[in-house]
Amino acid sequence: MELTRQRIDVDHLQWLEGLPARAAVRVGEWVFVSGQVSVDASGAVQDGGDPRAQAHRAFAGLQATLEAAGASPADVVDIMSFHLDARDIDVVLDVGREYLSGGFPAWTPVGMGGSWASGIGLVVRAIACLGSEDKRCLVPDELAWLRDLPVSAGCGRGQLLFVSAWATAADGTVLAPGDPEGQAAAAHQQIARVVGQAGGSMDDVIDLCSFHQDPRGMVGGEAVHLRTFADTPLAEAPAWTAIGTPALLRLGMLAQYRAIGDLSPGTRLARTPEGLHWKHQPISGGTRKSGGRLVAIAGEVASDGEGTIIGPGDAAGQARYAFDRIAEVMEMHGGSIRDVVEVTSFHKDIRAWEIVLDVARDYFPAGAEPAWTPVATTGLWNPGYLHEIYALAVLDSA
Repeated sequence: MELTRQRIDVDHLQWLEGLPARAAVRVGEWVFVSGQVSVDASGAVQDGGDPRAQAHRAFAGLQATLEAAGASPADVVDIMSFHLDARDIDVVLDVGREYLSGGFPAWTPVGMGGSWASGIGLVVRAIACLGSEDKRCLVPDELAWLRDLPVSAGCGRGQLLFVSAWATAADGTVLAPGDPEGQAAAAHQQIARVVGQAGGSMDDVIDLCSFHQDPRGMVGGEAVHLRTFADTPLAEAPAWTAIGTPALLRLGMLAQYRAIGDLSPGTRLARTPEGLHWKHQPISGGTRKSGGRLVAIAGEVASDGEGTIIGPGDAAGQARYAFDRIAEVMEMHGGSIRDVVEVTSFHKDIRAWEIVLDVARDYFPAGAEPAWTPVATTGLWNPGYLHEIYALAVLDSA
């Protein structure tokens, strides 16, 4: 059955007009919402320096956008929030509690270097799912400290489960202090617990996004990933995106993971173009389940199949290479880049966001614009990368 696709515009995000982006995209029962920030309709930043006021404006914008798509905050199953000052995360969580209901979403709060305008201290990006089924909101005993927050370790409706995982004990104590690889291993164990509580396994995980307080810790994350999926055929590997962040929720946290599990029947289908240098590792260019429609596309970067940087210093050229790989991944899955519903673009220099969106006009024409969230990162896998472009897509049929 072909899914109905609807691009959502809202009054408070009129600044998006003319850009290859929409406030939200609804596909069937799923709603993908662009990063909400504290701005007025013209795009002028409001309440600069006031984290509580910016949080209220961002969540009010989220609510209005969801309502325009026929949903509500009670339908939210996944949040990524990006914070200019990690010390504000607790305030934002407190405000979020006032808006979220019906079981708290999986929520991944991480630091950022900035957003598309000076003065934005918070970006809230979300995914919601409508439907008659109850949301599944899971907090295993090993992550019991989350029960004091408006956060679930795992949340989903239907076949999809979103997971936020930290390297912590049940009381919130950070595990493996000072050890990026140890914290990555603990986070993978938490993902396995949460997906297992939902009746699945790591074989159902199609996507992992990791955030690293020190980008050099990505090497330890890679070691854990390769051990975890050592016996996984390359044609069934999950996608993985690794991003640098200034800080995480608690002092001492070096790594945080957000994962997507698809409990649909069948095996994972991984598609990895030859132009991606990780093609010989259990990391895909984009993965879905054979019985599922969601395609998780790994953060695409500008290096060729041998790892050589494409377009050093060329923001537009690197963006084009990344979009070409996204298009190629989608064609390998039987779709097209127009099936992309959500993009989160990570930039070494946030001022490049306009260059990247200008390039994106060639890939997302009118009527095919995704929800879009641009944020600044402190580092990517290779120092020569200027951006990493992470995306989700929904196929019309499995």
